[in-house]
Amino acid sequence: MQEQVRRFRGLHPEDVKAAIRKKFGTIGEFHRFYDLPATGLQDILRGRPSQRIADAVEEVLAGEQESKKLDSSPESAAQHLNAEAK
Repeated sequence: MQEQVRRFRGLHPEDVKAAIRKKFGTIGEFHRFYDLPATGLQDILRGRPSQRIADAVEEVLAGEQESKKLDSSPESAAQHLNAEAK
């Protein structure tokens, strides 16, 4: 029987894992950094509640959102180069 996909903050589990991999390289490094159980992320994405794991994931996702805001700001170097090319 296929388990139903759970969303964290409205994100697909693969998007959550991708954000963690972008910051830490591996899910295992994320677990070690926050001193979490080896299956912590998998458990929370399956719907098992854990405030400590949820807080760690929230911290990573908040940093990811901040990074996106900085990258797309009008003052961003990449945005400036694109504007000059027109």
